Amino acid sequence: MIGLALSPGSGQRGVPDPQPLAAFFQQGTGQHVAVAPGANGGLSIWTELSETHAAWMQLDNNDPTTRLSWRETLLMELRNIYPVGDFTLSSGWSQLQSSGSGLSGSYTGNRAVSTSSLTATANVSVDRAAPYDVWVHYTARTSGGYVRVDIDGDQALVNEIGDPDALGFKAFPTYAEPDLQRRQSIKVASGLTGQHDITLSNGGAASPGGNAIMIEAVAITGTLADPRILPPLWQPGITYAMGDEVQFGGLYYSARANGVSGTNGPTHTGGIASDGALDWRVDDRPTYPKFVAIDYASEREYAMRFTSGGSATELGGQTHGNEVLQTRQIRLDGASWLPAVTGNGLSVGGEISIVEDLNWRLQAGTGIGTCQFSRTITPGAISHAVEAIGNGPEVTFEWFYAGMLPMVRWDGESRSEVFDAVSVAGAAPVLLSDYAGTNPPNIDFEDAQRIGLTAALEQGQLTYGHEAGAVAGAGNVVSEFDAFLRPNLNASTTGGGLDWQAKAYIVGDAPGGLRFGNGDALRFFSRHVMRVD
Repeated sequence: MIGLALSPGSGQRGVPDPQPLAAFFQQGTGQHVAVAPGANGGLSIWTELSETHAAWMQLDNNDPTTRLSWRETLLMELRNIYPVGDFTLSSGWSQLQSSGSGLSGSYTGNRAVSTSSLTATANVSVDRAAPYDVWVHYTARTSGGYVRVDIDGDQALVNEIGDPDALGFKAFPTYAEPDLQRRQSIKVASGLTGQHDITLSNGGAASPGGNAIMIEAVAITGTLADPRILPPLWQPGITYAMGDEVQFGGLYYSARANGVSGTNGPTHTGGIASDGALDWRVDDRPTYPKFVAIDYASEREYAMRFTSGGSATELGGQTHGNEVLQTRQIRLDGASWLPAVTGNGLSVGGEISIVEDLNWRLQAGTGIGTCQFSRTITPGAISHAVEAIGNGPEVTFEWFYAGMLPMVRWDGESRSEVFDAVSVAGAAPVLLSDYAGTNPPNIDFEDAQRIGLTAALEQGQLTYGHEAGAVAGAGNVVSEFDAFLRPNLNASTTGGGLDWQAKAYIVGDAPGGLRFGNGDALRFFSRHVMRVD
């Protein structure tokens, strides 16, 4: 569900006045944020939304001469992953590479093991001081049988599954009608603390199904501060097995053979290539953890179109350009950030701040103003503050988007419905499903500055609030805000492999039209708040 609320006005920098839809702006119970290098010189930003979920924001930087652009957000489940490489395997297992991350656009493929033997066992020791649950990740298939789970040599602690077919022990089935249904997981235990030994074995044939099982990993509860949330960084001169997964330069790689890595990390952005000694397949997301796409790749900070002397210019980040980067500072908990060189690549803390100084200019190259763009990320919240001061010819705005929120009605990767309805204070709800197969005109909402979305997840509910407005200050030329919704950008339908994309915009204006010239100020904020209940 999406909600838009009428807004009585905007507050001072960083803390807007209380407004309707307050429930959408309550931050979750997350404790950490994290930063790491992203693909193509960008950044990966992670923020916890609860004790069980985090959001992964990809900040593009395909053009290093302009500011970073927040282009996509994925929702992840927070789990520490113990891949097959950590298992102790008896005889009877075949080692192979699985089909990938479970989303159709991702094919990295991690190391997996399969067996039809009733005597084969796979053991792994897990450990965490705080209470945790245990999941088994597996590949479901038409020949899938039962997987028996033991903890510390018996089944007393296996409290999340039962005996499915009078087997005489606790187990779970791995049969699925479509073969190689990727990246399934099942919770098998909860409430554990400390170290425990997990043993997986073949529990026999299922009907329908067969007697084969394929195991990919064991996972336990985690946070961004834990070491196994992401694959480790690639290292030189290390022996890797086929399917071992690493990360390097903001991308994720899976070894294509058994061997020793080279002296320089892989740099290819597509397909398979060598690090000088070992071949790797690349992907833009890891096999683990489990991701649920909650929007699509579209810039969301701000964008504008204005005219000067009869010529038009569009301005805004990687998409529209015409912002020349002068300086950039990235800080984690107040200290300058340097990328991690060991571990899982994440630098973890409580607050990330990114400040970029920019020169705004016309398409022809003439400067029109200086801008300081500040981005602050805390657990579950992303805030932007923009202050531009004019120093060139006056421009007249055709449109000015102070905040943008992409959303997906139908997720073509997960084949699931996400967001569904739009509500405005005092108006009937707008159902996105009413616009199946059509691309209607914009749906306008006067004086609306707040947008709210909810989505049902496998575990809990996602709540997402977005707002934008003016920041008080002398000479600010923007004073009025409205919102509009585009409920179906590409006339999509529910079904198939394509996303049904929608987008909401908060637009700024002024009485008589918005203009910006020498000595004028343009000050505004936008904020995104997410939580999982």
